[in-house]
Amino acid sequence: MKKKELLALGLVIAIGTPLVVMLGMSLADGARRTRESIVRSMIGDGRYETLASFHDELAAGDEPEMRQAGFPHYYNPRGGFRRAPGFSLNDRWGHAYDLSAQRGKVVVMNFWSITCPPCLEEMPSLEELAKQAKVRWGDDVQVIAVSTDAGWDAVRTVLPADPELHHLFDPDKSTVEGKYGTSLYPETWVIDREGFVRFRYDGAFDWSSPVVLDLIESLR
Repeated sequence: MKKKELLALGLVIAIGTPLVVMLGMSLADGARRTRESIVRSMIGDGRYETLASFHDELAAGDEPEMRQAGFPHYYNPRGGFRRAPGFSLNDRWGHAYDLSAQRGKVVVMNFWSITCPPCLEEMPSLEELAKQAKVRWGDDVQVIAVSTDAGWDAVRTVLPADPELHHLFDPDKSTVEGKYGTSLYPETWVIDREGFVRFRYDGAFDWSSPVVLDLIESLR
């Protein structure tokens, strides 16, 4: 290669490399802003800003004020996500469902009980989300509902005969309360493909809303 060609190549590399880096950073920032706008729309600007202000508490692993305020404290606007505690629970057929085996998939996980009116109110929207997720993403997205009731016989009267939603049961609350610290329902967790909690929502929500599909899509 001639000297002029070497100089030209060096110039291209010198100019192109920063541009490629800047493009990558821009795309990453765009993806982050997209996820941020989705979360803002779900919890509101005020709650989001309050959540962001607790960054130091999140980093220190000390979030009593956030728990008291009812914010989905596992969502960290500045990164540093936590891995979801692993568990294995039986479904309505007695088959074991292992969360760790779902790596590579986005998991939407709802905690509920038949004695919780808001849980029953939002359940149809979770069923609809499960149907939409199957059509759009197949097995790449799992929508599961973990009940603290005794089993399928205890809840089937309030659910479709053949639900698309995958129902699991934790009657001794060893997972719901013991591993996730949940005592008030409903509570919904969104876990990414690497097993990290990316969002937690306290209370009832319309999970069939397009904004939920956008949130899931942003994590795929």
